[in-house]
Amino acid sequence: MKRLFRNKSSKTKMAEQGITNGNRGEPVLGVPNMNTIDMAQMQQGNPATPPPQQSQQPMMKPVSNPPVADAYKSQSHFPAEDLNAVTRELVKKFVADIWNRGDVDMIPEVCHKSLRFNGSVGMDRVGHDGFARMVQTIRDALADYHCEVHSMVVEGNKAFARMRFTGRHTGPLLGFEPTGKNVAWVGASEFTIKDSKILKVWELGDVKSLEGQLSSIS
Repeated sequence: MKRLFRNKSSKTKMAEQGITNGNRGEPVLGVPNMNTIDMAQMQQGNPATPPPQQSQQPMMKPVSNPPVADAYKSQSHFPAEDLNAVTRELVKKFVADIWNRGDVDMIPEVCHKSLRFNGSVGMDRVGHDGFARMVQTIRDALADYHCEVHSMVVEGNKAFARMRFTGRHTGPLLGFEPTGKNVAWVGASEFTIKDSKILKVWELGDVKSLEGQLSSIS
């Protein structure tokens, strides 16, 4: 009787401490009763399981775009002053040697292999050969052809020129038969340089004035 009383007293003490045996609810030595622990923690105001911590993403620094480089910086390794001089010299050779002297052999030296010439007389040309044919056609139609640069502004790989064109009408031009008379008109051109050569030429001439002179002479 004394042993049974002692065993019963032990079980009672285990139950009071919240120690139970699995699903049967019987006391198990050394295993805490989770329900009892949960209740104790709730009474203390602490949740049984702490909430998961939200991972904090590192703040990304704003990426600042580099300043936009000037056009000439992306086209050449020359300093600005040197590139201006190169651009100016190329335009001078383009006018004096190729157009005024008719030296088409200078085209590969002065002009880029992908040259594009957009003219106001309906003679757009691409490449060295196409441009050479254009020069020859104009010079055949206008003897003593001459282009005079009145003013020029150079900025990096760009040049803008105001020009005056003259010649003697000795061949078919703009649908007019040769008259042998002198003609003159003005125009402006924009030049774009790449790899130390002229890549693009955009020219706008006073073609209406030229057509008026050719028609009145006829």
